[in-house]
Amino acid sequence: MTNQTSNTAASATTKFGLALFKEEARQNKGKNVLVSPASVAIALAMTMNGARSTTLAAMQSTLGFSENESLETINASMAALLAALTDPSSGVELNVANAIWAEQSMTFKPDFLNRVVAAYQATINNADFGDAGTVDAINAWADEKTKGKIPTIIKSISPDMVMFLLNAIYFKGKWSEAFDKSMTYSRAFNSEEGEVSAMFMNREAELRYVGNKSYQALALPFGASGRVVLYVVLPAEGANIDDFVQNFDGAVFTALKQAYKSEVELSLPRFQVEFDTDLKASLGKLGMSEALSAGADLSGLADASMYISQVKHKTFARFDEDGGEAAAVTAVGVALECVRMVPRIDVDRPFVAALVDETTDTLLFIGKVSTPE
Repeated sequence: MTNQTSNTAASATTKFGLALFKEEARQNKGKNVLVSPASVAIALAMTMNGARSTTLAAMQSTLGFSENESLETINASMAALLAALTDPSSGVELNVANAIWAEQSMTFKPDFLNRVVAAYQATINNADFGDAGTVDAINAWADEKTKGKIPTIIKSISPDMVMFLLNAIYFKGKWSEAFDKSMTYSRAFNSEEGEVSAMFMNREAELRYVGNKSYQALALPFGASGRVVLYVVLPAEGANIDDFVQNFDGAVFTALKQAYKSEVELSLPRFQVEFDTDLKASLGKLGMSEALSAGADLSGLADASMYISQVKHKTFARFDEDGGEAAAVTAVGVALECVRMVPRIDVDRPFVAALVDETTDTLLFIGKVSTPE
């Protein structure tokens, strides 16, 4: 795979990720928001291998790929990106894992399964979705792949669910140059909810920095290679953070990557963020609604009418004087349309009850219940 191939997937993921971040921020004003564009994009790209027709076109467009790219080229670019991300020479721990849990009573198309195994190195698990142990197994996978940072991703499996496509990303690294802990002290942080106390890390260092009337931004590298970097972007004083996020176009990323180092006096709070959401609403707003509702064409998965019923996403990040740790799990749930529906019997009126010995077919008791006591 060429580096250019991986860049195709990387640029698409960044484009998609910024749009997803804006939509989630719009829906969570006043709250911390943390999404992993890479995790969501990889999980949905795997799922996209089962999409056809206009459902495929909508998913492809939403994920930032051009309409003239085939599934083969998208899979190739994703495979190259996965290989590049997990380069052991990066000086940090960056792990990416993919898996599929499939309802054992369903027959899924070998072509789909072969594609996701080849391009995404996904493990395939056939399981009984009616067994509570399947929920435990999926959560145990998430827990293991995120080093305990995301111990659960699903709480239960609805009767119409037939497949989960999962991605997990885990990162841990030390700053290229650590903060001196003796220089950390408490002072006020002006949150959206008002003034709160926070522990601020402080240092003077040579860092890549850009600034203008709209923002100040700097790059904090991890590890000896400095390949993985934390970008910190601070809106101008008095700016509304919601407006700033909605107008954010990612140009600052390009500027920081190309910036020269300069002397910077930095005061940065330690921070930890955890986020838990279903991305269906945001993905629908971004153009993927067809895949998320009845009428979706996921016929590349199996000969059945199916749709994406949930896109569970959990993230964790923590940064302190030594470095940072971050984790994400995305679970795309695929369900059958109007099949295996659970009948509901609301016994809210007089009824008949019978007690029968089925071995001998003896009617032991029978009665009419007009008023339950």
